[in-house]
Order: sequence, then C-alpha cells, then structure tokens
Amino acid sequence: MVILIFAVVLVCCIYGIYRLSTRTTPYLCFWSRLWRVACVIAAVRVPALWLGSAGLRRAGWPQIPGYFLLVLDLPEIYLIRAARYTPERWAILGSLILAGTSLAWAAAFVWLWNRLVTADSSVR
Repeated sequence: MVILIFAVVLVCCIYGIYRLSTRTTPYLCFWSRLWRVACVIAAVRVPALWLGSAGLRRAGWPQIPGYFLLVLDLPEIYLIRAARYTPERWAILGSLILAGTSLAWAAAFVWLWNRLVTADSSVR
C-alpha cells in the first residue's frame, strides 16, 4: 500500500515537473538550480543513512559515527519507524523518503536564496 501511494505521488510530481519545465526562462533557471541542490542533498543524506545503518549493526566504536550519520536524516526518518526492526526494509524505505524529500528541502533552500538575492539587490 505504501509503495502504491509513493508511486502515485511520484507520478504526480513528474507530471508537475513536466508542466513547469515548459515555462519561461526564469522558471527554467529555478528548476535547474532546484535539481542541482536536490541531487547534492540526496547524495549526502542517502549514503549517510546506509553507512549509519551499517555502523549500528556493528559492536563497539562504529556505533558512534553510525549514530551521528543517522542524525543527518532525522526529520524524515521518523516516518518509517515501524519498519525499524527489519534493517534492510528500513534502509530502503528511508532511501526512498530521503530522495523524495530532498526535492522539498532543495525547493525551500532555492526559494530562500532567491528571496535573499532579490532583497539584497533592492537595497542597492
């Protein structure tokens, strides 16, 4: 059921991206920045999830860096706490959620950056 809902949301997002990609030049610049930032965020958070999960499976000192790596994924990782008892499923679902929400985080960062740049240019 969760995979079906995720697939429907993914299809809707792809359709929205397609519709917005045919807009004028300022929107294209926004989307190119958005994709770049989203890829960077996902490239940091998804491996941190897998490395942190692997660190927590070991006994001894690797649990400490594993815990700190999982702290990078905290807001979204609480959504899948029911799957925590099966580590592989937890990591796969976490990767899907982190990849999807990296787009939302990137949109927030790019929007904030655009607001700061336009506010800075209006002061001059």
